[in-house]
Amino acid sequence: MPARPSPVDADQRRRDLAAIHAAAKQLALSDDEYRDLMATVCGGVRSAGALDIAGRQRFLRHLQQCLQASGRGPARLVRAPLTPDQRKMWALWMQLADAGKVHQRTMSALAAFAQRQTGVSRLEWLNARQEHLVIESLKAWLKRADEPTA
Repeated sequence: MPARPSPVDADQRRRDLAAIHAAAKQLALSDDEYRDLMATVCGGVRSAGALDIAGRQRFLRHLQQCLQASGRGPARLVRAPLTPDQRKMWALWMQLADAGKVHQRTMSALAAFAQRQTGVSRLEWLNARQEHLVIESLKAWLKRADEPTA
C-alpha cells in the first residue's frame, strides 16, 4: 500500500495542478490538445493527476513557455488570495523597501527577485523548497541590511 502524501506534499500537488489547468485554459487548449501536449512533454502521461512532482514542474514550465511565446501571459502576477508563504515573501519585501534596500514596492519586482533565485517566473508556481529558498534569501538580505557597516 503506498504511503499517504504529507499535507505539504498534497497542498503542493493541488497548487501545481491548479496552475497547470489555469495555464492550459489561458492557452485555450482543447482537452485532446492538452492531453497530447502533456503526453509529448511528459513521456506519454495523459493526465496531470498521474504526474509526479518532477513531471508537474516540467509540464508547468512548458506551459509557461508556451504562454510567453503566445503573448497570452497572465495579467496578474499571483493568484489571490496569497498563500501564507507568499504573504511572508511580501512582508519581507516590504521590510526591505522600508530599509531602503528595495526601490520598487511592487509584486512584479518581488516576482522578478524570486525568478532570479529559482528560475520560476510566478510565485504561485514555486514549490515548497523554492518558496523556502526565496524566504530565506529575503531574510538574509534583510539581516545584511540591518547590520552596521564598518
